[in-house]
Amino acid sequence: MKRFTRILFLTVAFFAVSATAWFLSARESGATASRAPTSMHRFWPAPMPAYPMAQEMPMSDDMVMGQARMKMAWFRTADEPLKVSLYYEGIWESAGYYVTREVHPYGGKVAALDLKSNLLRQVVMTREGDQTSVYVSLIMGSPSQLMKGGATDTALPLMAGAEGVTQLGSRDPLANTSVIAYVDRETVEDNLIFYQKEMPARGYTLSADHAKLKDITEKMGTNINVMIFAREGEEVTISVSPVDDSELTRVHITRVRGKGR
Repeated sequence: MKRFTRILFLTVAFFAVSATAWFLSARESGATASRAPTSMHRFWPAPMPAYPMAQEMPMSDDMVMGQARMKMAWFRTADEPLKVSLYYEGIWESAGYYVTREVHPYGGKVAALDLKSNLLRQVVMTREGDQTSVYVSLIMGSPSQLMKGGATDTALPLMAGAEGVTQLGSRDPLANTSVIAYVDRETVEDNLIFYQKEMPARGYTLSADHAKLKDITEKMGTNINVMIFAREGEEVTISVSPVDDSELTRVHITRVRGKGR
């Protein structure tokens, strides 16, 4: 795989899974207190490390990324993100996978690309107080399958020149969710103007809920611009940010339609 293609793929996949994990966790965490731990026996179709002394719980096993299947689980631990990342990184490097890591005291992510088995293993972490929330995902498919759009959500416009377009989808009891992530070579400002024009043209209204926007921005990073659009029965969150050390702009869109639809 060419170096640019691999970096582009991991950049988009990282961001898509990170934001999706954050979105799903908001619903999962509210139900944690009354939810009994679920056995992970046979949940993973391929070997996945089990973090020591942690109780994993499935988040969604009815997801797709591009044209590949995806499963995700999560757990909490008192260990710092760096310790968690080194655990997974050590196992995956020993297995001979291509591993990338981006970790800081407040969280981060680790990915392992297994080209022989066409698997992408990822761990996304967020630190809150004395606990680290860890989201573990397994994407099953070749890089070409992951980068294919699959069944495109036609309600969501893409900037001209979009590269590495990746789509995730999930149907679960709480929401019918679709996620699109990509990068382009336009400026952040041009992307913001594009969506401020295109979304109203599709019947969406820009949210005036500034408190919610501020909360999302603080959770995702200060260099990420977030817009929330709504129309009857659905909500679309669009985040736009620069890709470090490049001229690329990263776009992530999450569309949630109704409840149980």
